[in-house]
Amino acid sequence: NKEILQHCAQATQTVDQDGDSKLLIVGTHRDVEDQCDGETRDDKNEKLLELLTPSLEGHLMYFAANRELIFPLNAKDPNEDDRKLTSELCQTILSMKDSLVPQKIPLRWFVFHQEIQVLSKNKNVVVISLQECLQMAIRLHMVDDTKTALQFFSDLNVILY
Repeated sequence: NKEILQHCAQATQTVDQDGDSKLLIVGTHRDVEDQCDGETRDDKNEKLLELLTPSLEGHLMYFAANRELIFPLNAKDPNEDDRKLTSELCQTILSMKDSLVPQKIPLRWFVFHQEIQVLSKNKNVVVISLQECLQMAIRLHMVDDTKTALQFFSDLNVILY
């Protein structure tokens, strides 16, 4: 999990230099958090703060005034507080979409991404070799920008390159 957070943090910094993107951490199993051996939500919050600040300070969304990063929810059996928090989170996320700037990409990159998904589905695998990606790219006349496209989609966390 630490590696995934580090990758997301790196991608956020790479894609969004001006700080408009936000990182939101939702804990969906508040109902079983007391079963974690020797690690409380406060402990997890401290680890997250150490991992993500100060490099992502402008990107982080906090749950409370005391800088809690984890938004605790019970997704299995939500109570009224859980439903209220979920609604507030949804509204916050939807309000941010207006500040997003669309990224223009070549049409062949979009087709390339679609073909990667189709190949993955047809082969029933989650990993496609770089060689297979390069062969697809050649068919799409992506001679010079294949690795740039792969890195772009990796930075968006839609593929892992």
